[in-house]
Amino acid sequence: MLLNESIESCLDTSYPVFTDDAEVVQAITLLHDKGLDCAPVLLEGNGTAMISLADLLPAKGDGGESKKLLRDLKLQPVATIGRHEHLFEVFSPARSFTGTIIPVSEMDGRYAGVIAKVALLEKIAGVFHLNTEGMTLEMEIPAYELKLSEVVATLEKNDATVLSFGVYPAASDAESRIISFRIHTLDLYRLVKNMEKYGYLIRYTSPFFKEKDDELREKALEFIHFMDM
Repeated sequence: MLLNESIESCLDTSYPVFTDDAEVVQAITLLHDKGLDCAPVLLEGNGTAMISLADLLPAKGDGGESKKLLRDLKLQPVATIGRHEHLFEVFSPARSFTGTIIPVSEMDGRYAGVIAKVALLEKIAGVFHLNTEGMTLEMEIPAYELKLSEVVATLEKNDATVLSFGVYPAASDAESRIISFRIHTLDLYRLVKNMEKYGYLIRYTSPFFKEKDDELREKALEFIHFMDM
């Protein structure tokens, strides 16, 4: 999923930007008036740095210093993420941006606009179905036994649809792997019981019932436990 395909609607091309010859006082005034905490700085159309009120206020000065320019602050250069890059590829570098926005560039390096960090996170959450009606099922499997195709096939055989998953090492055992699945199923309890019968170690699941159905949940669990005996 390329960035320009996934969050094109989230790209803000009207967000305030400054050239490096802008005055510090003007930048402070604009950021303050618009309620913003940071903005990109451009040099010849390319994003080169990011300024914030925290950087600008100490440099405001008074008297003769009131005409200080942004280029006089020796701002640290910052990278940008490209509209042509894949969503997954930009996730790691996006964490290095300290502000609430991320500058975006065209393939030739020209500044294209900004994306709010929260929009990037929401899009990734959408890809992995973290903000939907999906359920979570997490299991621990010895690394030497891990065959993802078999695990997925077993889940699907039990009427579960695998929406997404992630794998990482178990903290307590370097030889084990944790697999976190986002799934859709009409009977999570039965799915979990069947997976356990197959020998899978279940570490966590989403609640079987909604909290508002406490009384119904207890009665249903009692009935299910009775039927399993």
